[in-house]
Amino acid sequence: MMETKIFVQGMTCGHCEKKIKMELEKLDSIQSVQANASKNHVIIVHERTLDDSLIDARLKAIGYSVVEKDSFRKLKLAITLLSMVILTYMILRYGNSLKFDFLPNIRQNMDYGALFIVGLLTSVHCIAMCGGINITQCNRYKHLKPSYPSLLYNLGRVTSYTILGGIVGGLGSVLSFSGQIRGYVTIAVSVAMILMAVKMLKIFQLNLPTFRLSDFIKKPLLKLSSKGPYFVGVANGFMPCGPLQSMQLYALGTGSVISGALSMFYFSIGTFPLMFALGFISSLLEHRFSKHIMKFSGLLIFILGLAMFSRGAALAGVIIPFQSDGSVTIATLVTNDLQEVSFDLQANEYEPIQVQVGIPVKLIINADVENMNGCNNPLAIPSLGIEQTLYPGENVINFTPTEKGKIAYTCWMGMITSYIEVVE
Repeated sequence: MMETKIFVQGMTCGHCEKKIKMELEKLDSIQSVQANASKNHVIIVHERTLDDSLIDARLKAIGYSVVEKDSFRKLKLAITLLSMVILTYMILRYGNSLKFDFLPNIRQNMDYGALFIVGLLTSVHCIAMCGGINITQCNRYKHLKPSYPSLLYNLGRVTSYTILGGIVGGLGSVLSFSGQIRGYVTIAVSVAMILMAVKMLKIFQLNLPTFRLSDFIKKPLLKLSSKGPYFVGVANGFMPCGPLQSMQLYALGTGSVISGALSMFYFSIGTFPLMFALGFISSLLEHRFSKHIMKFSGLLIFILGLAMFSRGAALAGVIIPFQSDGSVTIATLVTNDLQEVSFDLQANEYEPIQVQVGIPVKLIINADVENMNGCNNPLAIPSLGIEQTLYPGENVINFTPTEKGKIAYTCWMGMITSYIEVVE
């Protein structure tokens, strides 16, 4: 037996690995094939010398090509890692300084545009995993108008994605993910998103866990899928899929039926255009093009994961060291038993303040209606168990700091953060 390693361009996921394995193992002289999308290579165990032109022709027939070893892979990997380190610092350091007053005063729709873009970019992955199902439905119901089968199939996907998002979002609500616990759950979700991004960017070879459906659930879904393309799409929403499971974790972290459903709805709408147009563009979409889109998608998910990590840390009452700088407003000692500090509410920031340990604090926040929005209200001090809804005029928060150090305080979403410095 002989073993040959070849480098293949165009592999992006496990589906690509299976596709290449099935195609090459059809050849008589080949005993086994092991494809690795993260390293872009295929290991072939064979009995006699391989016909390179035949291998190349077989791979080209299914949309891949044999290439020379990428001698710049380590350099590219180093550049990718350096870029991610810089992005990590920039997002964690300055992410909470972004202006949010352009966003509508509706809590549930924050970041939905970004989720739509994630769906749009990861729709290449949807084509790899579910494109065959889509095309099969189009061929099976070709007696209908050309656009109907694909439209019905994808509407079914949107329906099931949205319903599942509402269910897992509601589960987050039932489990009472609030305060610091909600922050820790958000951190866990962000780590899952970051790991998914690392896998998509092929930085390390990761075998992430997937959830498989039991036969008890599979059988009714298969029965449902026999009723037409719309119901096939509905059943498709239950298919184990890495990016989909990552988004379901995102929906879980919202802790709301509406927010969870809308998160998954916008994500699914993002996957809609390319999946709907699959029958028209499949001959034009090359694997090397999909590889680049997958990387952009991975990078965007990485950025969203970092932003979510920053917010989760804020909601958990954790201060990221290089975020906590700037001038502070010092409390005034009114009596031996009371200190008072006040500031005017700004649309996009909270002021850092300094108080003395062991003395009760009267924190006064003067809120002008023009500076109040859906992000900076309500305000939370997670480690003290305080969440305060702000109203126009003077708002008072009373607490007593018992230990020296810094106490994080944040908006209800963790997007605007600041701190209370406790000194002697």
